[in-house]
Amino acid sequence: MPPSFEIIVCGAGLSGLFAGIALAKKGHRVTIVESTPQLSEIGAGIQIPPNSSRILIEHGLRSKLEEKSVVPKRMNVRRYATGELIGVTEIHPFMQEAYGFPMWYIHRADFQQILHEAALEVGVNFLLGSLVERLDDKHPSIFLRDGKELQADLIIGADGIRSKIRSCILHGHSVEIAKSPHCAYRAMIPEKVLLSDPETSSILKMDESEIWTGPESHIMAYAVKDGSDGILYNFALCHRGDGETGKWNEPGDLEEMKAKYSKWEPGLQKILGHITECKKWKLASVPPLPTWVSDSGRVVIIGDAAHGMLPYMAQGAAMAVEDGAALAESVSRAESVSDLPKLLKAFEAVRKPRCEDISANCLTNAEVFHLPDGPAQEKRDLAMKKAIGGGGKKSNNEEGDGHNPNCGWEGRIPAWVFGTVLQDVNGKFGLA
Repeated sequence: MPPSFEIIVCGAGLSGLFAGIALAKKGHRVTIVESTPQLSEIGAGIQIPPNSSRILIEHGLRSKLEEKSVVPKRMNVRRYATGELIGVTEIHPFMQEAYGFPMWYIHRADFQQILHEAALEVGVNFLLGSLVERLDDKHPSIFLRDGKELQADLIIGADGIRSKIRSCILHGHSVEIAKSPHCAYRAMIPEKVLLSDPETSSILKMDESEIWTGPESHIMAYAVKDGSDGILYNFALCHRGDGETGKWNEPGDLEEMKAKYSKWEPGLQKILGHITECKKWKLASVPPLPTWVSDSGRVVIIGDAAHGMLPYMAQGAAMAVEDGAALAESVSRAESVSDLPKLLKAFEAVRKPRCEDISANCLTNAEVFHLPDGPAQEKRDLAMKKAIGGGGKKSNNEEGDGHNPNCGWEGRIPAWVFGTVLQDVNGKFGLA
């Protein structure tokens, strides 16, 4: 009979929630400690690629996620000034056929709610409105602002890009968050608003996502469900700009946002004219860390706390899900608490290189998305145009050399990105 550990997860974001689910399903007693008094997510969409949907489906969440998700058929890439189609990446059914699992688009709030409900169903306990003040690594415990001390066999820091647990693991040394020169505006437009305007009614389609790529900037738009029967179009408008690192939900200036795209194609400007409010997010990432595991081997960080990355591969949340699955699989091999240090190091050995490589590819993708007009941009566009109409495989960059800003779906990079993380874990333990 495998042991049942007392586990504390600090943070109820996507990484903390899924880690809680995966560990509780292995028979552990899990408490998630969250500083906010109630769970809430920003109004934004999120992509669930095959490497993530595979794990979520294996944990019994297919029906709930399908109910709340949009399944895109393709992603179109366009020139910013003219709207000219320069690239097409097939998504459905190509993803399902190539990798065995689908790509979904979902509202972040729906995703969080599904994970929260699933966590409750498997017996995860929640302590909301509980701010962690400090960590004792030698006798694993956390101390809350209200004076309470909570002890555990294992403590998991899933407390985001400005992680307090990370600071404790690194002996109080602060990590210089790598600021991107870019910010993102985030906004939602109800589908019915766009359909009611003859000038915008035919530009966007529910089953197709759109990317407009231009100098130092790009816009991505795709449909998500609004929590009931309606459809919202999610917009992420990445551009050169400043802001406060780690803030996801700061009010954005509508006029400033529209001015930044005033020279982009007229149809797109008509669409942006229907945005009534936006949020501003300063893009940043966590640089490679010396370790994810504390000196005692009983505290570990995951998700954005360990490897917060730029959004240019749509893999941030997917890596969080992978972390939870890999951590639960690693911990399940413990026969006693004394086994945890070596198992957490094995977890780190599998996850850290993968997450750091994906984060590095995000930086490469950012450069490709934001090429200035000129020879490099023309070379990128030509390579993408040649692939249009070729189906899933031909619409990809087999060499993974970066000319396709979608990074392809079939070439060297995606085959690895969309792989099976538990095979990596089992391989580490000689069970592949």
